[in-house]
Amino acid sequence: MTPQPAEPHPVLAGSAVSHVRRLSAVDTVRARITLAMELGLLEPGERLPSEGSLASTLGVSDITARRAIESLAAEGAVERRRGRNGGTFVAQTRPPAGAAAEAVAAYRADRDEVHRLIDVRVLLETAVTHHAALRATPEQLAELDEHVHAGATATTWADYHEADERFHRGVALASGLTWAMPHYDAVLGELYTYFLPYPISYLHGVNDDHARIVAALRERDVVGSVAAMTAHVSELHRTMFVGLGDGD
Repeated sequence: MTPQPAEPHPVLAGSAVSHVRRLSAVDTVRARITLAMELGLLEPGERLPSEGSLASTLGVSDITARRAIESLAAEGAVERRRGRNGGTFVAQTRPPAGAAAEAVAAYRADRDEVHRLIDVRVLLETAVTHHAALRATPEQLAELDEHVHAGATATTWADYHEADERFHRGVALASGLTWAMPHYDAVLGELYTYFLPYPISYLHGVNDDHARIVAALRERDVVGSVAAMTAHVSELHRTMFVGLGDGD
């Protein structure tokens, strides 16, 4: 499950007004799926994960995920098919103009807040990665290897998301900076509310970064591991929706 945001330090919390927080849980799901369609991250005809998997990945209840999918189906953004090969599929045509329009607008309106959260996450990742390179035990490194393997073998973006979360929290835990964990979980949880479905082929490439980070941690290479993690997380400025589809 996506970590529930704790109350971060005031310096980390910032003062930006989040438009997304004003949305219902159903509308956040509608917005994330619709925005992924608009940006071409979800292809026409692509099958969505099960409602249970969708709920876990997006941090909502099963009934919330079900209601969101039902409303998108009613609007023609997705198609529900019965039978052995049934499920929920992205519609063959672009989402109707009215599909989750207001909810999508709320996500786009939080552009500055998303960039701020990425910057705060880079700051925290730098600290925990530095100390993980000094303190990670063989057992913790072995667990990170398992998370990298899970990401490499994931077949859906939902499965990958779980492996990705476990990897990054594993690095943070390996740092031994227990004071940082509430702040780290808070920022990670806030940022995850903005993550969209991505093609699994792209995510497997992202997972290669994880493998390089673990290799540097195992070598006790503080400079190399911090540099690799910084580049990995800073890339979110370009690859999250705030850096796609807006001429960036």
